[in-house]
Amino acid sequence: MFMERAFKVIGLALLYVLAFFIVELFGIVHPYAWTYSAVIAAIAASWPYFKLCQRYPVPGIAMLCAIMLLLFNFIIGQGHEYMMLGCFGFGLIAEGLRKLLGNYRGRMGVIASYTVLSLIPYSKTCVLWIDFDTASSMFGKYILPFRDIYYATLGRMLSFPVLATMIVVTLVLACTTMWILTRNWRPSDWFNHDNQ
Repeated sequence: MFMERAFKVIGLALLYVLAFFIVELFGIVHPYAWTYSAVIAAIAASWPYFKLCQRYPVPGIAMLCAIMLLLFNFIIGQGHEYMMLGCFGFGLIAEGLRKLLGNYRGRMGVIASYTVLSLIPYSKTCVLWIDFDTASSMFGKYILPFRDIYYATLGRMLSFPVLATMIVVTLVLACTTMWILTRNWRPSDWFNHDNQ
């Protein structure tokens, strides 16, 4: 039963990671889709995280999602120290909020932790603002066929007012989406699951 539960946890966590990857693929079409993928991912990744917290209301779920997202990005060659810092930082804050607001079983803890985790993609794309040369060398091979449209929109795309707006929109979408999903919040008693 332990292995079955472990596979289910990993499977839902992989769905969470896959949601970010699918959204980022639209970066091929337009640079905004990659740079600000967090906006759409805030909606796309909500269901796997909701099901994880509902089925397994225990410590570590938020951190698991953050670490798996980090590992996946290193595997595909898009990981860097900024994202590592973001994943661990936001992951730890999310875990703290789950503990503080609901002892890992409360609805508000799930909403708050997911809202924090929704910012992780910005720790990935922040290199565009912090160290653009590094970003170009890391991601240049992916955007090479679309270099003209990327460079033509960089000025508008990388302005700080746009960044601030996108962060606020991401937080609002993540919070609202998880609030809707948890309206009838009933976390399972996973400790007694084997006897049910």
